[in-house]
Amino acid sequence: MSDADKQSAFDCYRQICAPEVASRTWLATDSRTITFGQLRERIERVAALVSRLGVSPGARVVVATRDDAEAALLFIGLICSGVTAVNIDPDTGARRATSLIAKASPRLVLLDRDVALRWEISPETYQLLSIVPDAKRGLFGGMRKGPRAGLHGMLDAQTPIAPIREVERETLAYIMFTSGTTDQPKGVCISHRALFAHLATLRRRYDYRADSRIMNTLMLAHADGMIQGPVMAFAAAIPVYRPLRFEVSAIERLLDAIYQLRITHLVAVPTMLSLIQRLGLSQRDAFQGGDFKLLISCGAQLEAALCESFETTFRVPIVNVYGLTETVVGGVFAGPDGPSRVPGGIGLPEDCELRIVDARGAAVTPGQPGELQMRGDLLMSGYFGAPELTAEVLIDGWLRTGDVAMQDAAGRFWITGRMKNIIIRGGYNIHPEEITEVLQRHPAVSEAVTFGITDDVWGETVASLVVAADSVSNEELVAHCSRNLEPRKVPTRIERVAALPRGVSGKVVLERARQMLHAGAAGACIAAVAGTTTNGAHKRSDPVDRLLQVASVCFKTERSALSLASIPRDVPGWDSLAHLEFVCALEKEFRLRLTARDIMSLDRLDKALELVRRA
Repeated sequence: MSDADKQSAFDCYRQICAPEVASRTWLATDSRTITFGQLRERIERVAALVSRLGVSPGARVVVATRDDAEAALLFIGLICSGVTAVNIDPDTGARRATSLIAKASPRLVLLDRDVALRWEISPETYQLLSIVPDAKRGLFGGMRKGPRAGLHGMLDAQTPIAPIREVERETLAYIMFTSGTTDQPKGVCISHRALFAHLATLRRRYDYRADSRIMNTLMLAHADGMIQGPVMAFAAAIPVYRPLRFEVSAIERLLDAIYQLRITHLVAVPTMLSLIQRLGLSQRDAFQGGDFKLLISCGAQLEAALCESFETTFRVPIVNVYGLTETVVGGVFAGPDGPSRVPGGIGLPEDCELRIVDARGAAVTPGQPGELQMRGDLLMSGYFGAPELTAEVLIDGWLRTGDVAMQDAAGRFWITGRMKNIIIRGGYNIHPEEITEVLQRHPAVSEAVTFGITDDVWGETVASLVVAADSVSNEELVAHCSRNLEPRKVPTRIERVAALPRGVSGKVVLERARQMLHAGAAGACIAAVAGTTTNGAHKRSDPVDRLLQVASVCFKTERSALSLASIPRDVPGWDSLAHLEFVCALEKEFRLRLTARDIMSLDRLDKALELVRRA
């Protein structure tokens, strides 16, 4: 790719300053529509604010908010000012969040008020502004009168200025922390060079044009949500839509929105495709309005059977994208047609190089497995403040992906395994060491190990073996994890063992750990590990008890807090993802198959019991 093909942040800003662009939609969420003109104004006010506060190019600003529009506005505004955006998921546990913020050493911290209170981040510790202030109060206390308080009040007071014209290409555009232990979090550093080189690749590969319309409902705290959504829309001067959160109950509305909004490109993870395939068959014409061009599958391996079945059922072309947070979002593409198309494989690289090497670093021949490595402008600069971790994965300009791959006779690439101990659940990467660390912080746990287990819907789910005192129940361990981890990281399975299986070197042997987990679950449901009777035996004869036990584990809620009258509003852990886990666990426990109508109507636990008894 030539330098002429690469935009800069200022080029993108200048593009949206054109009068014919200003009135067009940039971002539409379920509650707010923002035009390119309004985006331009926010970029200019952020530029003025960071200048006033002395936040110089290359300095870091932490952002954590549940407001998607604010998250996207701030991310782009900071990048255009040459400031490094550090996005943190607002659902992150307090202990880990404070560790990440300390690691980032930010010049400014922008948080929702409730997030700042939960994390115990105060203005005495950091230069802190509230993103979404209380309706009646100002910044962390005091009645608010007159002008808006917090970040919005500060932005209102600024005289807009143009953002910085030239940002050094190696300046970090953003840092995205991936999962890792509290003591050694891994902050992936993406430079302006890497970001805008890869945006140009994506724009060309997906054939984004002036009339393109993206739908991307993935989380903005993760790269595929932010970069393939609001940032791509900014770079291409096209709209991106987030009309609703992806939920089991909202699949029909999502498909309606694709048709009604005349979406041309949908960005999704394989779990979403699997659910749409199962629950959206009544709207299989949603992609046939004449506008839709391409479905972009990312975040996890897309199985050949799902790819082919989805394309056939919904008559839609799919491109399967392989990449890492360390490569912005992609780099290797399969399909939708041409030489790269290979259902089940990852296809061919674009604007980067791939090689497969053995344990000694020597290239292997086609058909032989080895570690996949990548090289190109899209690579991260390294892990923030961790030169030893960076040196382990960046060697002579090549990134060690940790994935085992092979190349077929046609030159196309396939992922055949994984070298690194990572769990990919529904498209999100989870480092098991973080969950193990949280479990071992419980005073009753002496040892723990965490790993992924295969799941038909999520690809993988989280499981842990623990050596723990009898004084603590598995329910308490799940609750402990829920207080300290984002919901998707909380173990679906916990099995108690007398000792962890270790090899001669003292390291836990994961394959033996998986065998122990399966042996402990023989004849039991996926959720049965959380509940026992007073004598330690599983209660499995009473369907009501079995149902509530399944719900307890899936909703990460103590059994005593549930009843047949429980509804999602009354159970904090009963969100969309947990709802799906509940459905899958019910099917496994009671050996039944729920219909799409059953799944979408299941809004009370007594309804679940009706379904069980009817089956």
